[in-house]
Amino acid sequence: MSFAGEDREFVEAVVREVNDAGYKVFYDQDEQVALWGEDLTEYLPKIYEERARYAVMFVSRHYAAKPWTRFERRSVLLRAINQPEPYLLPVRLDATQLDDVRDSISYLDGNIVGASGIASAVCEKLGSAAAVGGGGFNGYVPRNEHEVTVLIGERPPGWEYLLFSYELVRGVERLHDAYLDHCMGFTHPADYVPVEQVLSIIQRELATVLSVIRNFGAVLSGDAQTAAFGAVGEAGDVPRILHVASRYVAVYQSFLEWSYRLRGYATPSDEVHEVFAALARYADQPVERLRSFVYEFRDRADPLHARLLSGENVTVQMTLPLEIAPEASAQFDQAMEAFQRRLLS
Repeated sequence: MSFAGEDREFVEAVVREVNDAGYKVFYDQDEQVALWGEDLTEYLPKIYEERARYAVMFVSRHYAAKPWTRFERRSVLLRAINQPEPYLLPVRLDATQLDDVRDSISYLDGNIVGASGIASAVCEKLGSAAAVGGGGFNGYVPRNEHEVTVLIGERPPGWEYLLFSYELVRGVERLHDAYLDHCMGFTHPADYVPVEQVLSIIQRELATVLSVIRNFGAVLSGDAQTAAFGAVGEAGDVPRILHVASRYVAVYQSFLEWSYRLRGYATPSDEVHEVFAALARYADQPVERLRSFVYEFRDRADPLHARLLSGENVTVQMTLPLEIAPEASAQFDQAMEAFQRRLLS
């Protein structure tokens, strides 16, 4: 609930009815202990931008005039912009217009329907979300944006790993066309490579892929994991979890792009083409392993919440080796031998 203090009596009547219907409302008077000592400029944006399912904004001349409600409104509107489903539920308490809220957004008039009418409308909104399967947390890794919003809002046991799994799958699936190009060996021809530059380019590309592997080590470092998921008994941090997931996907993307670039080097020499094509196959095992791990992890994460609720002490340990397949190494050696024979002929 986002409102001005002068409108508290009306808002509190709404809050009490919604609470009585069994829904959880973030209302400042009920959260005094939770808010005690917090930096509200950091705490409240997390409520409005990450945890809430809806934001009910009570618009009045008092609301428009106050700097603190303007601060809250920015967080609400930021979330509303980035979320395709309705999020902002505005309620008019007088004729005040807010410059940064579009007139096309449908309002309810609190003076006409009253506090009970607003409360009933909020409950109906929440109830209709539940009726289509998007209400409360369903116990599994989210499959869409609405489910991930609910997960972040409710934060059930193990939520950190469910969120991480969702972001991994989403990131990998966003690169599905690039993965299909990799499987096909498709590429757009790019830079022309003279024969005399082949060895220097190979050295540069090998150094590049080693840098990608080092980046992957940074993603898996203990410090990065602890900062994201929290130490034992501590809650995780949403932005850091999303960041670690995005960096994992960035490593996967780097292997795809590295292989794509190698296959695209233009040369009239069949031997040079085979050298670059064989080197590009060094990425085959890392690409497949990084991709399959994402879905294996989701399979392991799906039952995590239920296992935690049953009182089980859960340890999930998964191995993710990134290696060059022996056949890829052998093909590259053969291609280099053929290329060197051509140089000597």
